[in-house]
Amino acid sequence: MKKCLVCLDGSQPSFRALERAFDEVGCSGAQVLAVTVVEALSFFDCDVKDCDTAFASILREPKKILAEAEEMARSRGIAIRTRYEPGRPAETVARIAREEGADEIYIGSRGKDDVEHLLLGSVSMRLIQIAPCTVVVVR
Repeated sequence: MKKCLVCLDGSQPSFRALERAFDEVGCSGAQVLAVTVVEALSFFDCDVKDCDTAFASILREPKKILAEAEEMARSRGIAIRTRYEPGRPAETVARIAREEGADEIYIGSRGKDDVEHLLLGSVSMRLIQIAPCTVVVVR
């Protein structure tokens, strides 16, 4: 059975990538895994009691993004799994793709942070270089 991994960061291009994956999956019964990578998990100067609150706050947006993906899948009658992990986006997605045995990765051409694109290069470009499978970049 084909396995599709979709990278979501909350941007419109990432949700277009999800729609494209749904179109490709269609009636084939392929598995879809939506992944959000949480970059903001750096620990800063806080008391132990404050770290739990900070962690919960950081995870609020990824959980919201993945809930939206689940709702989109449900409305189309497509089964989906979701996963969020801390790390660097391209490297984390490539690792998950290897672990899951993904056949394809779908990613938006631009994410939420255009400043990062200017300074570090885009996540989609990096993922193309290191992914263990086909990468579909969606505009």
